[in-house]
Amino acid sequence: MAQTSRTLYLTMDTDWCTEEVLEYALNLFRARRLPCTVFAAGAYAALQQREEAMLEIGLHPNFNGAAQEQYEQRLATLLRLYPEAAGVASHAMTSNTPLLNLFKHHGLRYDRNILRYRDAAAQAFVYYNGLLRLPVFWEDDIWFTVEPGARFSVKLLERDRFRLIFNFHPIHLFMNTASTGHYHAFKPHQHQPQKLAQHRRTDYGALSFFEDLTAYIQKENIATGLLRDYTL
Repeated sequence: MAQTSRTLYLTMDTDWCTEEVLEYALNLFRARRLPCTVFAAGAYAALQQREEAMLEIGLHPNFNGAAQEQYEQRLATLLRLYPEAAGVASHAMTSNTPLLNLFKHHGLRYDRNILRYRDAAAQAFVYYNGLLRLPVFWEDDIWFTVEPGARFSVKLLERDRFRLIFNFHPIHLFMNTASTGHYHAFKPHQHQPQKLAQHRRTDYGALSFFEDLTAYIQKENIATGLLRDYTL
């Protein structure tokens, strides 16, 4: 995709959501014909049949609590599932020099492990080992933690030039998560879609924000893309 002066990259971290929850979230993107980069924490049937131009799969390994000697095994497990992956976004954005070197060693081109929430001036950069490091501009769980209920505002995108990453989680789209209290209330049922449905919010939540953001993208004809195509 040719990059323009105003481009958004929409991404999702699957964490360990169910197939039903992931399929629901993917259908939101399909209905709007918007590309999405999905960072997968495991094997998903929903990711096997995909339109390559609209869906990129990256890796979402969990290094929390892992000793350094366990890093490679955890990364390799996901690489076997998705050998075509060009990028990685660790759970909880965990990164350090050994991990960044490991990503590069295994042929990954970029990592998305930096959060610069609502900092439109934050720039992507090349790490000393050649890995492209991409900052996240907005993320749903940070949003409902620090400014729950704050509606999407066009002021977020009132710049002549930008290339920004908005990151969502399938569970928060499915639940329309509105606050940390709401999240903790339904979290015990996260692998029981029927019970989850009983806890969905109808006020302003993560799904509401997604709908407002994507409506604005389409209204303003803002370019969107996959992270594998991101270049400096």
